[in-house]
Amino acid sequence: MSDPETTLQSPQPATKAEPKPDAETVVLTDEQKAARKNCNRAIALGLFAFVGLIFVTTMVRLATNYNTGG
Repeated sequence: MSDPETTLQSPQPATKAEPKPDAETVVLTDEQKAARKNCNRAIALGLFAFVGLIFVTTMVRLATNYNTGG
């Protein structure tokens, strides 16, 4: 007594889209690759510094609370 419109069907596997032969691609120059690498390094350094700052701040606050008996 199952209605064909309400029965659950397993999802179809996704098919990979084939790249179009006339699709344009971007080729970076060596200078652009170096600039991207430097930018990525600066972002990583900033993120590392931010995480370090949060860690140190947390440790100081925990130590202060521990020392005051709170």
